[in-house]
Amino acid sequence: MDHKFLQDGMSAMSAGATTLTGWSLTILGATIAGIVAGNFLRPTRFLRWIYLLFIPGWIFLGISIWNGDKVSRRLAAAGFTDNHETLRDIAALMNSDYISQRLFFEFALLAFGCWLICLLFLWVFGKEEISKAK
Repeated sequence: MDHKFLQDGMSAMSAGATTLTGWSLTILGATIAGIVAGNFLRPTRFLRWIYLLFIPGWIFLGISIWNGDKVSRRLAAAGFTDNHETLRDIAALMNSDYISQRLFFEFALLAFGCWLICLLFLWVFGKEEISKAK
C-alpha cells in the first residue's frame, strides 16, 4: 500500500472523528441547556423519570468523544514516523478507534431518540399537566 495513500486515509479518518466530536459536544451542550432552560416548567413525577435516559446518552457521548480524541492523537503520532509498518499499525488502531467512536455516538443517539419518543407519547397520550415552577 502506498505511503501517501495511507496518510490520506488517516487524515480522512481524523477529519471524520473531528466532525463526530463536534456533533457530540453540540448534543451534550444542547441537552444540558434544554434541562437548564426548561427550569420554568416542572414536569410531573412520572415525566421526570424519562430524563434518566440522558445519563446513558451522556456516557455514550463521553466515550465517543474519548475515542475521537484517540484518533486525533494517533494521527499526530503518525506524523513522527517514516516507517511504513509502524504507519500501517497506527492506521489500523485509528480505524478501530474511529469505528468505536461512531458506534458509541450511535448508542447516544439511540438513548436520546428513546427519550424523545417517550416524551412524544407522554405528550400525546398523557393526562397529567405540566405545572409551572414557583
